[in-house]
Amino acid sequence: MLYGYNKKPTGRIARARISRVNCSFKDLCEVCRNVRGKDTDFALEFLGNAAEGKQAIYFARHNKKKGHRRELGGKKGGFPVKSCRAVLGVVESADANAIKLGLGATKIVHIAANKHATYPRMSPKGRRIRHDYEVAFIEVVLEEKQQKIEKKDAAPKKVEAKKTDVPKAAVKADMKAAVKTEVKAAAPQKIEEKKAAAPQKSV
Repeated sequence: MLYGYNKKPTGRIARARISRVNCSFKDLCEVCRNVRGKDTDFALEFLGNAAEGKQAIYFARHNKKKGHRRELGGKKGGFPVKSCRAVLGVVESADANAIKLGLGATKIVHIAANKHATYPRMSPKGRRIRHDYEVAFIEVVLEEKQQKIEKKDAAPKKVEAKKTDVPKAAVKADMKAAVKTEVKAAAPQKIEEKKAAAPQKSV
């Protein structure tokens, strides 16, 4: 099956997928929701605690008849240990693939789970009662995090730019001063020309 992640990655990625998981796909969806977009190290620690029953999982959907958990600030949640172990195994596999490909620090850009197939099962002894056997799939995509440029490296460039601007300002000031001196020097000549051009009054 194709992955549900169809976006163009900005960096290198590593993938992992498992099918025919004997877990509730509703629980798997909620477990995936809790670690989607998180760093891989945080997700592994979170899922490890949840798999041991030490961390509650927040259920945004599929929370009918779920209790309000004090650990989640009064929100609905539970302890789907079996689903947490299944998701943890897939994330560990994706992390191992990332190490194999030589990726640095990664984060979970895509993680999803859904129903894979449904197999009908009939009750024994001729009873016409059907109990469906549902299996699910889990897929994970990890992407290498981009390193941010530190602000300290950008500071000297700004200082250099300011230093280069100082001579330009000095040149402009010199040009203005030269223009003013030329205007002052030309003023007396203009006054004399006006007097010579003016008509003389007859006595």
